Amino acid sequence: MRIFSNFDTKLRQKTFEEYQGKYGPENVLCFWRSMLYQIYKVIIPLTFVLLITVFGLIFFYRRLGGGYFGYIVIAILIIDLVFFFPVIGKFIDYKMDFIIVIPNCMIMYDQWGIFKRNVVTISAQSIKTITIKKSGLFYSMFDNGDLIILTEGDIAQNGEVTLRRIPRPEKRRNQIVKVIGIDLQADQNPKI
Repeated sequence: MRIFSNFDTKLRQKTFEEYQGKYGPENVLCFWRSMLYQIYKVIIPLTFVLLITVFGLIFFYRRLGGGYFGYIVIAILIIDLVFFFPVIGKFIDYKMDFIIVIPNCMIMYDQWGIFKRNVVTISAQSIKTITIKKSGLFYSMFDNGDLIILTEGDIAQNGEVTLRRIPRPEKRRNQIVKVIGIDLQADQNPKI
């Protein structure tokens, strides 16, 4: 579904197919946030808000009866909207943010709401290291981690780009290194 030029739900698939046609299926990698992100940032908060809403409505219906209950329902729905907007934003992050890796570069798509999209391209020559950070019980249980890419020349972000909650980060790191064609081992162990 395409609403605005910045909001296209088919962008991931179209972009992936376009680069596969250009570079071949074996030279293109596409990945996005893990299911853990959706559970942790979307499903659990949504469930919590819905449970509080239902129990709140039951509580106020029993306490107030039918008199002021209509006003309470309206107030609770307005409060729910305040809590739903951040959850919707996280759902958009889960569905719309992705990374395409092609020979010689990585392209990261970051959708913010329906009006803003950032696309960042990192050249393979500017990548110095790719580090994996796994911390916490859930990261370990579900084999999730953060890929931290140290690059040259980007002063705005101190040369560091972090891809959060990536499934199977060791496998993704190896795939990235293979597709973009860099030898990080040689850079990390210089000969003296």
